[in-house]
Amino acid sequence: MLNNYKPNQYYEEFISNREAILAHLSPNELVLKFLWKNPDEIIVKNFSNPPFFQLYFKNDIMFLLLKFEDLKWIDIPLIFTKNTKNLFSFDDENFPCNILLANSNTGKLFINKVFKMPKGITKAFVQGVHLQKDLSKKSAVEKINSIRSSYSASEMSRLSLGKL
Repeated sequence: MLNNYKPNQYYEEFISNREAILAHLSPNELVLKFLWKNPDEIIVKNFSNPPFFQLYFKNDIMFLLLKFEDLKWIDIPLIFTKNTKNLFSFDDENFPCNILLANSNTGKLFINKVFKMPKGITKAFVQGVHLQKDLSKKSAVEKINSIRSSYSASEMSRLSLGKL
């Protein structure tokens, strides 16, 4: 399905007039849709290159941290439902992460690339999915807001799994 998305095409489903990162986990890959208001050439160029992956765990929340060359750390809280966790199993060494970058004002897709998480991050990610507690949406949002009010993405990266 995601291979049907072609860069430099316009997709109505990406139009939201707000910035967001939408995450979807399947047994085969993690899909991250970055909806960015008018991304400039620097952002698009950075998203074209493989990011550095790290994970941060706090209060039953798993954050995927991404560092693209010239951009600041990006933190993505990942909450998975019981159904997702029960269906999820991955035994390979490098879990695929499909990253899409689209303009949230126009729906134009700039990037649709698959990058592989490193072996150690993949192992921690798979364990993190299964160990994550089932949280209500309200509880998860409260925990995410509390963590983000205490730590920036850059601070999370210093405390996380993985080293630059």
